[in-house]
Amino acid sequence: MPWNVRRATPADADAMGLIHVEAWRAAYGGGLMPADYLESITPETRATMWRHALNRPRPERSTTLVVEPSTRIVGNAFVVVGFSMVGRMDEGEDAGIGELYVINVAPTEWGSGAGQRLHDGALVALEDANFSSAVLWVHPDNARARAFYERNGWTSDDVTRRETVLGVEVPEIRYSIRIS
Repeated sequence: MPWNVRRATPADADAMGLIHVEAWRAAYGGGLMPADYLESITPETRATMWRHALNRPRPERSTTLVVEPSTRIVGNAFVVVGFSMVGRMDEGEDAGIGELYVINVAPTEWGSGAGQRLHDGALVALEDANFSSAVLWVHPDNARARAFYERNGWTSDDVTRRETVLGVEVPEIRYSIRIS
């Protein structure tokens, strides 16, 4: 299916909240994150978080994208099936390094090409923001995500950390890529 990537708007927040919860439960269930935490997050609270983020001024050089089918599939509307967010690397002083903060795709669309299209759009957004390279952080036991990033040219540099991500501490490993 052909996919369309565009900048997210506050109207996308409800879809982003639902995708956020579904993707996290599917990707981090089975022990990567505490089950009680995953059960406690709701689409409504995540939608509120995304609506707030999308309604405030964007940090310089950051972009939030959504992916949807190129064809209208529900009534006369498009359906957002994933989102990403990129910007300046959170750590360090090097303004030339960007960061892929998040890619979340509805689990029903895993393997459909939506995630690939969203990833490609995220790299374009980083390049358009004049970043020469980028990093991302991923759970070391998230084999599916790690394989996806490695297929797309990201390499692990074996830097690890423990980070509190939306209220829960998780281990992470860093990947990097050069942006042409």
